Amino acid sequence: MDYDKMYKELFAPLEKKYGELDDNTSTSIVGFSVGGPVSLSKIEDRKLYVTCELAAYPEQQASAEGLKFELFSIGVFSEEWCRSVFTALGNLTFEAKLGDRHTINISGLIEGPEATNTVQLRLFSKTDIGNEKYGLYEVVAV
Repeated sequence: MDYDKMYKELFAPLEKKYGELDDNTSTSIVGFSVGGPVSLSKIEDRKLYVTCELAAYPEQQASAEGLKFELFSIGVFSEEWCRSVFTALGNLTFEAKLGDRHTINISGLIEGPEATNTVQLRLFSKTDIGNEKYGLYEVVAV
């Protein structure tokens, strides 16, 4: 599969609404597939952070809406918050079927002023790419 093409199509609705993603992607030396944090694409000046690898893993459970998917947040949380919470949620997608309006307890993941106990996923977009259905879910504090 051409992942560059897939992600260009998957992120098109996000970029149409919020603007073009920055050229650089935040990655870690230790990749998500071996226990590290998720990689993030972003629009730094809008505080928009979006995962850019979860939908490519065959281990990811399709969402309740039948989608392979990525997660994003805009305008509220720091890159560090998103990396930590999205990594935990990314791991959860390998074990559980998540979906629109699902709430997840994340207490203890983040401390300090960005601490929150619960997040909710909100379906932002659905995109057909080849024979697969993909989506983007916004992660919001509840």
